Amino acid sequence: MKINAKEVAPDVYSVSFGETEIILQGSEVKTLLMQLMQILTPGGAGGETVTNTQDRKRLDFLNKITNANDVGIQKLMLIADHQDLLALLKSAEDNTALHTKFFNNMSNNNAKMFNEDLTYEFREGLPDKRRREALDRLIKLAHELEMDGDLVYEKPGTEKQ
Repeated sequence: MKINAKEVAPDVYSVSFGETEIILQGSEVKTLLMQLMQILTPGGAGGETVTNTQDRKRLDFLNKITNANDVGIQKLMLIADHQDLLALLKSAEDNTALHTKFFNNMSNNNAKMFNEDLTYEFREGLPDKRRREALDRLIKLAHELEMDGDLVYEKPGTEKQ
């Protein structure tokens, strides 16, 4: 697979993995680099080698859920805990594609409520433990929906029929 990265605007970067292109802000690139260094460094940062695989699963989930079908997203939002969904949206606050996917599958009232809750709930940030636990619960729910055939991941750039 061909991997390519380039700056497309001041503090905005394009990273391509084969045919998939992701646009990242400078802060997202720094976060990604730090996570990659923790994974590649023997023993990991802070001695948390066990969490590297789990962190990778969480990062994969955040990238993958953006390509989920709308019905699957709606079912996930229906069965998931509101606080877990808030943590998901907060942890991916710079991921406009993920936010668009979720907010496009909400009513206007729900979207307004989520935006207000995001503003007030995380004034002081999202504790890492809370983020990890929420994402783990969402990953489990998403997997159950996948097994039921309700949640399907579409290939990026494919048009819906």
